Amino acid sequence: MLWLVILNEAKAQFFQGVGITLGANMSNQRWQIDTINYNKNQNFLFGFSGSLFVEYINHQYVRMITEVQYFQEGSKSKFLNNTIKTDYACFNNFLKLRQELYDVTPYFLIGPKFKYLMGQSGIAGFKQMHLSMYAGIGMEFLYKRPWIFFVETGYDHDINRALKQEFIAITNKTICLRVGLKYQIEKKVKSCRTGGFRPDLNISND
Repeated sequence: MLWLVILNEAKAQFFQGVGITLGANMSNQRWQIDTINYNKNQNFLFGFSGSLFVEYINHQYVRMITEVQYFQEGSKSKFLNNTIKTDYACFNNFLKLRQELYDVTPYFLIGPKFKYLMGQSGIAGFKQMHLSMYAGIGMEFLYKRPWIFFVETGYDHDINRALKQEFIAITNKTICLRVGLKYQIEKKVKSCRTGGFRPDLNISND
């Protein structure tokens, strides 16, 4: 049974929280068409995101976040005069730098996102898989621990092209606004035991 106690304590020290996010995206695309020397940003398109995440590593200033996310991107094309939409399932790994204050925790996130294409409309040919980089800043509000509400804004930019064909390439870039709720995994504080020892007090009758 001792190894079970040790394992549970290790998990409590390693895993710091689990949570969900919901967000709104304002995305754009840069189109590069070599045959006509066209290289321009398109018009912005609004979309949505949602995720489940786990936060881990017990350090005062550094945490890691692993996240599974649904993510919409696209643009309103100036070139084709239509709407381009892509839906992705993302696997994200972020480094989180944080500074816990009395009742709030400001933080900074950065890390890669692995994107798997679930759907596309307006134009065909997007890659089934590609990578992007995300950076964001946010604030956690600690008033209702162990439930922690947070707000975050960030920027997502493709590392490699979302669409790359012989004469055309498309790169996604998205401004993100997210709200979330995290459940903080609380560490158990060991109680101090005296082992039944009680000092005898010798009371003098004098």
